[in-house]
Amino acid sequence: MQETNIVDITPFLAKHQLPLKYQYLSEQYFVPLAEDILHSKPTDGPMLVAINGCQGSGKTTLADFLVTWINCNTAFNSIAMSIDDFYHSHAHRQQLSKDVHPLFATRGVPGTHDTALMQQTFTALLAGEVGVPLPQFDKQTDDPVTQALWPTNKQPVDIIFFEGWCVGSIAQQPYQLHQSVNQLEQYEDPEGIWRRCVNSCLANEYQDIFAMIDYTVMLKAPSFADVYGWRLEQEQKLLSHKGRGQGTFDEQQLVRFISHFERITRENLTQLPEQVDALLSLDKVRDISAMKLRADDVAMPLIFTDLDGTLLDHNDYQCTEIAPFLSQLSRAGIAVVFNTSKTFAEVISLQKSLGLNQPFIIENGGAVYIPKNYFSLKPIGCEELDEHWRYALSPTNKQLYSELLEYGSEFSAYYRLFSQLSAQEVSQITDLSLAQSELARIREYSDPLFWQGTEQQLLDFLEAIKPLGYEVLIGGRFIHLNRSTNKGKAQNWLVEQFKKHCRHAFTTIALGDSQNDMAMLDAADIAILINNPASKAKAKLSHKPWRVSEHPAPQGWLDEVADLSVIKAQLASKQEQSHG
Repeated sequence: MQETNIVDITPFLAKHQLPLKYQYLSEQYFVPLAEDILHSKPTDGPMLVAINGCQGSGKTTLADFLVTWINCNTAFNSIAMSIDDFYHSHAHRQQLSKDVHPLFATRGVPGTHDTALMQQTFTALLAGEVGVPLPQFDKQTDDPVTQALWPTNKQPVDIIFFEGWCVGSIAQQPYQLHQSVNQLEQYEDPEGIWRRCVNSCLANEYQDIFAMIDYTVMLKAPSFADVYGWRLEQEQKLLSHKGRGQGTFDEQQLVRFISHFERITRENLTQLPEQVDALLSLDKVRDISAMKLRADDVAMPLIFTDLDGTLLDHNDYQCTEIAPFLSQLSRAGIAVVFNTSKTFAEVISLQKSLGLNQPFIIENGGAVYIPKNYFSLKPIGCEELDEHWRYALSPTNKQLYSELLEYGSEFSAYYRLFSQLSAQEVSQITDLSLAQSELARIREYSDPLFWQGTEQQLLDFLEAIKPLGYEVLIGGRFIHLNRSTNKGKAQNWLVEQFKKHCRHAFTTIALGDSQNDMAMLDAADIAILINNPASKAKAKLSHKPWRVSEHPAPQGWLDEVADLSVIKAQLASKQEQSHG
């Protein structure tokens, strides 16, 4: 189970004259679709989501639902726009009918939209502009609404839902245009002039706009034969709402009107299902019979990484040379989760310096922090802090101090807790700056031991605290005592949250450099050991195939991650989808 914000969709059902079964459809299909769209959203800017479907398939209703759900359940601002709102005026189309072909008098096909306005509007919205005029078209009058009455966006838009029957469509090859597909083409376009012009528009200026699309949804009808009944129902709703007007149709006119769309619609039903990100198959009564997400077939990379000696240089804690690659991973939707012995304060500081905002695990699995609204729903058991959800897997340090006092007091002269060291001492031992050392001392769930006794005294100490059940891990500089958790257990919990919220499969990748990272590496699909001369982990690698970097951090991290085929595939996919 998961905590969620419940959206009452009763007003939504009434607005669109929908039956109560739409509640089931929303839970079964539309909410998972919304979550997949959110997971696909670029982290560095807005996204354009296309919704394709034939007349009467429910595109407008779906777009409105997705806007309602996202705006109620997340911090994102989304809007819905229709390709219908970019139709040329009635007078403009009449002129096209005289200059090019009589069939251009009827709105709908490529060539009857103001593509320059369309591109201008989307370019402005995707650039984060505010106050962008949002065109509207009145089908009853068959003309655009007066521009002074167009609404504008009051704040930057994060997600634009762009719906239309030909949105995302692909032009046909010239030889496919020779044969007419219906009586309209046979008798009113016998020489093929109109359909060649339509196809040319679709192949050129429309593709420039469709290239902006980040994610495509298709509502797929069983066949074109079902379109008439669906479009008739849509027309009857329009008539009951606004009455008859210049842009409305009777049944005979509707048959002719739909014939304008038949060629491209049939092509869409054949070609688009294999190309879209989300395919919702409809039955003859427009109920959804199945949904297939492209993400279901793609194992998304999910990276967990230690910091000191793995991502960060063991000596100076720098990784500036791979910061651009980290940004590239983030833009591609690949999460890089810090799984570290460091504190909350240290990780926040590092993430800010790298421009990252991802979940992270602190103090050897002591707690998981997730940025608020990173997932659409807050996981069960999480506390809500200022900017994060926190899931604690370990008791606080009070219990550790009490047990060390009871079981290990005779060894207290041989070690000092990390929190007992001054910032200057931490800096001397670790080579951290004084400011970094202060952040490292703010500990909640663990307090590493800086051992100053002999190896035999260490063995005696570990024997004395054995009844407490601590897992003892030897790091590069300190001894870590973990109870009820470790990096691997915290990693597994967080992977489950990704699976619940993102629906598709993951390939987990873990990178570490010391014994302290073994549980994390062992829990991953791909385990990578970063070469660190100061590490004692190499003797622990015999029970699982590992990759071992040639170079130490941070270059070794960059070399190994960039070379993974699952990373290359995801980066290539995102490059293909990027705007322009």
